[in-house]
Parts: sequence; structure tokens; C-alpha cells
Amino acid sequence: MNGARELLRWAVQELQSATQDPALDAQILLAEVTGLSRTHVLFRERFEVDEEAQFRDWIGRRQKGEPIQYITGRAYFRNLTLEVGPGVLIPRPESEQLVADVISKIAGVVEACVVDLGAGSGALTLSIATELSNVKVTAVEREGAAISWLERNVKNLGALVNHEIEIIRADVMQFDGKHNFDVVIANPPYIPDTQELPKEVVDFEPRAALFGGPEGLDAPQVFIAAALRALKPGGYLAIEHHEDQGEAICEILERSFESVHLHYDLNGRARFSSGVLK
Repeated sequence: MNGARELLRWAVQELQSATQDPALDAQILLAEVTGLSRTHVLFRERFEVDEEAQFRDWIGRRQKGEPIQYITGRAYFRNLTLEVGPGVLIPRPESEQLVADVISKIAGVVEACVVDLGAGSGALTLSIATELSNVKVTAVEREGAAISWLERNVKNLGALVNHEIEIIRADVMQFDGKHNFDVVIANPPYIPDTQELPKEVVDFEPRAALFGGPEGLDAPQVFIAAALRALKPGGYLAIEHHEDQGEAICEILERSFESVHLHYDLNGRARFSSGVLK
């Protein structure tokens, strides 16, 4: 049996030409196999046979480009551990900023009604539903594979939610919210069709959740139109977009929204835009 140093040394060699940070990937996967932290796992001097076998299998999958979150079946988002796998977009840390903004806007609102358009794994839906006790959240998703992951995560985290989460299987283009919602959140497909993406993204994650048309703006416009059908007067929209689309998205929003604001991350990149329905 090998200790952590021997296993990690082998794994880094295997991943050398496959990932940007072989040492980090190997350490994350070894920690996930054992359930230990990345620091504590370094001090393991021996591993069970099944642990080592699983680790070697996972390194083989990572070598082929499979995302770590698909390999382990887990993605971490704010305070949540979500189940993810083929057919659903992996939640990105960048989306946490949008969630924080929305929570700050509705923390004091009594029974705010929120709809998450294109909910995917439920990262945005469940973050808001678990962190606020005063909200009713509806998740709208079209893709069957994504719905399966969404339902699984809602079931797993249901005990943390004050109000039952409603899941609606529908295309955002056809979804009619009938002006019932105080807040719309959305992370639409917004990558331009011709933009090159890393192999682990384009070869594994669902294209329907990534690409938004020639300029990446077709899908965001569909989501904005759905928000117009869903929001009450004075309702709040927060929508993610490509860092190069901020000006275009704000221009679209200003036709129907006021107090339009472009939000930047700590690196100065445009992450999402928001507005209040006129």
C-alpha cells in the first residue's frame, strides 16, 4: 500500500499533460476519495485497497479531461454541497456574487416570490431558499437530465428549506410567470457560438447550457423577455452574462427596466446585470 506522497507523485505524473494544475487536481481527488481535507490527507501514510483503486480510477478519468465535479459527483456552491454529473452545468463560484446581491435585496421582504430561469442543478435556487426563510422559490428548467439533478438536490436539501420549492419543467421561451414574481434570477447560456472553451467544458458539459447564439446574446434576450412576463411591477431582475456583454445587456434592459446596474467581480470583470421593472 502507498502513502499520500507516493500516490500524489504518481498522479501528478499521470496528469502532467492533461490539466493546468496537476498537483492541485490530484490533491483534491485524493481528499474526496477519503473524505479528509486537502491538508489532512497529506499526512495519511496508508490507504485502504478500495481507496487507492478509486483514486487511480479517478485520475484516469481526469486524465481524459473529465471535470473533477463529474468525477466526484459533487460541486460546492456557497454553503451547499450539490450533486452533479453529465447533463447539467457545473455551478461556478462567479455565480455566488449574483446570489449575494439578490439575498441583500430581499432579506427584509415578507414572503418574496423568486423564480430561477434555467435552474440547472439548483445552485441559485437552493442557495436563496436555504439562506432565507422568507422566500418562495420556483425553479424552471427544460432539459430532462438537468431536471433529474435538480430534483435530487432539492430532495437532499429539503430539510433546510422553509417553503417547498416548486419545479416547473418548461422552456424559458414558453414560460409565462403571469407577473407573479418579485425577483427573477437567471444564468442563461451566453457563450458566443464560436468561442473556444477548455476541453473539460466543451467535451463534457451540456452545450445547451453554454452557448447563446452567434454573439452569445440570443439566449439572454429570451430570458429577459421571460422575466418581463414573470415580474410584478417594480420587480427585480438579476441576470448573468459574458464579461464582454455588459454594455449590450444593459442597453436591452434599459428599454423596460430602471435602476439598471452592471456588477463587476473583484477582478474588474463584468459578471451580471440587474434592474427594476418599470
